[in-house]
Amino acid sequence: MTEALPPALPDERPQRRREYTGPGSTLGLAALIILVVGLGVWFFEFRDDGASGPGSGYGIVALAPGDNPTGKPPAAEEGRAAPNFRLSTPDGGAAGLTDYRGKFVLLNFWASWCGPCRAEAPELQAFADAQRSRPFVVLGVNQQESASDATAFARDFDLSYPLVLDRDGGVSQAYRVGRGLPVSFLLSPQGVILKVYVGQISRDDLARLAKDYLAG
Repeated sequence: MTEALPPALPDERPQRRREYTGPGSTLGLAALIILVVGLGVWFFEFRDDGASGPGSGYGIVALAPGDNPTGKPPAAEEGRAAPNFRLSTPDGGAAGLTDYRGKFVLLNFWASWCGPCRAEAPELQAFADAQRSRPFVVLGVNQQESASDATAFARDFDLSYPLVLDRDGGVSQAYRVGRGLPVSFLLSPQGVILKVYVGQISRDDLARLAKDYLAG
């Protein structure tokens, strides 16, 4: 007689709870979530049509041969053509350095966290207002801050002179401007650097600028 087999026992494995694999997997999941959230914040905070970068048309751009009267490559020093650039504005527009050809340009590199930048901003605005009848413009280059930061700065000091955003710091690098802000460059109407002001520009500096270049 064949012996009957015992009835099969039910497989309990589907009901087993998933084993805990240790803190590594939990920390890895948390790090992944943080990375995804961080990338999302970066994308929505810093994306804009005026972001500089290869092929974007923004940042440092070449000077046309007729726009460089020195015959030498542009460089951030007196007597050389100022490196040309095109950057976004806080309101979403764009402006290039050659847009201001025919005018003296006081190119001012600044940031909202910079104390001396905040101190000189009212002086720059007052000077720009005083020179309205002359071929002169202050052009503020914000160093690596958001459009909202630049807009808040302009509102705090009631600035009306044009501002552009050096979002990735490429223009500041071309002008050899580090974190020691502010730095200003006076450009001739032909785009040649006439004078470099390192640190906060003073009333005496501005008065001398007006006398030497804008009088008459």
